[in-house]
Amino acid sequence: MIGFWNRAELLITYDLKRFCQVRDVLQAAGLDYRYKTKSVSGSTLGTTSRLEYRLFVHRDNLEWAQTLLKEL
Repeated sequence: MIGFWNRAELLITYDLKRFCQVRDVLQAAGLDYRYKTKSVSGSTLGTTSRLEYRLFVHRDNLEWAQTLLKEL
């Protein structure tokens, strides 16, 4: 189980394609993960907001997950 007390942040991205690619690799490897999305508003010039994607794994699996990402 991944809780806030034993998780490590693996990735922060604004690219949905990259997020899905990493998520698929973690699933294929059998790694448990959690993610959070957050809407990040644009500048004061009126640009649209975008989503921030954060992926977390159990801290004991962080090195393994990082190794998997290097292979992408």
